[in-house]
Amino acid sequence: MTIILTLIGFLTFGQENELNTIEKGELDSIYVQVLNSRFDLLLSSGWKYIELNENGKRISKLNVSDRYKFLTNEELIDLSIKGKKTIRVLRLTHKIIGIDTVDVNFGIVNITGKRKIHFNNGLRFKKADFALECGGTNGYVPDMRFVFDRKKNNWELIDGKYKFPSE
Repeated sequence: MTIILTLIGFLTFGQENELNTIEKGELDSIYVQVLNSRFDLLLSSGWKYIELNENGKRISKLNVSDRYKFLTNEELIDLSIKGKKTIRVLRLTHKIIGIDTVDVNFGIVNITGKRKIHFNNGLRFKKADFALECGGTNGYVPDMRFVFDRKKNNWELIDGKYKFPSE
């Protein structure tokens, strides 16, 4: 009985470590594929701003459409103040479901910057409000789900709110 419990422990521990073995380069290529194929974003007017989080920093240096701007929070606040409007920013995240399954999700962050004098841990001249849009009440539904096809040796979109035209 002890041997069986030990084996079960090793197997579940080994599977847990496998979930985190997707390389950052593979994730980056998935992000680039998603951004370059989102026709609803590419064909709409104006710039599409992407939050410069850890993922944004890496993919900003790759071959992404010139319709996207990768800006820091400070740059987004200044842009909101200059334009006197709320800026919609895409927040790219992913969830690793398994070693061969990755979900890519788009969150919308609305940033409203105001120039005024206020006291918050000292004298400040800018104030910003960050608001996350609600994802709905349907539970977890990924925007795009990718599965690794071992025969073709690439990542393929299998399901999601935003489907690409077939190639």
